[in-house]
Amino acid sequence: MSNSMKQIKVKIAGVERTVLAEVIDQKLWYKVDNQILSADIADFSGGSRKRQGAAKKSSNQILAPMPGKITKIFVQVGDVVSKSQMLLVMEAMKMEYTLKSDLDTEVEKINVKVGDQVTLGNLLIQLKKKEI
Repeated sequence: MSNSMKQIKVKIAGVERTVLAEVIDQKLWYKVDNQILSADIADFSGGSRKRQGAAKKSSNQILAPMPGKITKIFVQVGDVVSKSQMLLVMEAMKMEYTLKSDLDTEVEKINVKVGDQVTLGNLLIQLKKKEI
């Protein structure tokens, strides 16, 4: 277990369970039944959304939420993607993390390939900005 990973109790469908969790890039990441889940810290703290918004990543940039290894890439440059579409999978802390699009847009640039090691905050995929 990583030094930053902690055991937390969560209630799922009325059943309390203990899971391993870690806070990375303003999100709580945890694994339940081989599924990786995350939640914004502000959802738990009641903190100011306005203050958090300034630190939030751009929705057209897919950044590495933690150090890890790219294991799958589902898109190519020029592909049209929809919101919540899977873009790539990375492995970190012996778990897989699927990163998805926040927008209906097009893939502009892919900065990684399968097998690449990435660090926290690396730009993995650049999506085209939505025109306002």
